Amino acid sequence: MVLIQYFILILCFASVLPKSINISNRGESDTQPFIEIGSKYYLINAAVEMNWFNAMLYCRNYDSDLAVIESEAEMNALSFYLTTNEGLVGLYFWLGVTDLAEEGKFMSLKDGRPMLYARWLKGQPDDAGQNEDCVHLWAFDNIFLMNDNNCMGYFHTICELRQSK
Repeated sequence: MVLIQYFILILCFASVLPKSINISNRGESDTQPFIEIGSKYYLINAAVEMNWFNAMLYCRNYDSDLAVIESEAEMNALSFYLTTNEGLVGLYFWLGVTDLAEEGKFMSLKDGRPMLYARWLKGQPDDAGQNEDCVHLWAFDNIFLMNDNNCMGYFHTICELRQSK
């Protein structure tokens, strides 16, 4: 219950932060430190581990959200980038997907809708210990897959730059 209250408090705080930025006519310097992978811009923080809530706030500081993978093409592009860049394969990365509101119903933090795409590790999500409510990426046989984990775990972060509507 305390975890859900903490989550609601963070969402309320996050709603007063700056709104979306327009990246449609931006030059390369306008998207720094984000990198283009597939059709989106990401900030991959492989230096610092943090819990899911702090990862969400970290991304908000860059006017972005925790990444939400919405298609197989996006998953493949991100997975390819992570597996071909030295030192990233052994790391876990938080995504902006959670089932904190309703167990088993994974929702996008970005827009509050059900997650559009999932590539779960075999046997996942399993809600082990009945406290795995946040989704992260991890490499299994050099392929990044999704897993549910305790939101208070310390993992790395992938932020997704907001796109204009």
